[in-house]
Amino acid sequence: MYFKFEENSGGYLVKIGYEKQKTNNVTDNVTDNEREMKIIEFIKLNNKISTIELSKLLNVTKRTILRDIEKLKKQDKLKRIGSEKTGCWKVIK
Repeated sequence: MYFKFEENSGGYLVKIGYEKQKTNNVTDNVTDNEREMKIIEFIKLNNKISTIELSKLLNVTKRTILRDIEKLKKQDKLKRIGSEKTGCWKVIK
């Protein structure tokens, strides 16, 4: 939070605001392609990883992960085996 005081004719003007904080996330300035490669790497480490876990690791929304996974499936790079609850991912080379 910041306060900025400005003097104007007959008084002062006070501006109050919030500064946007920078974070050092894994995905700062990461392209879609880089994120898709990271998804594949995480799945190689844990083939039962959930989309929610992926979204937290990559600091993006679950919807973004679902969109990336659909793209990877269409490119025949990734396949889901079994149900969403008890199944697992298979990386296709």
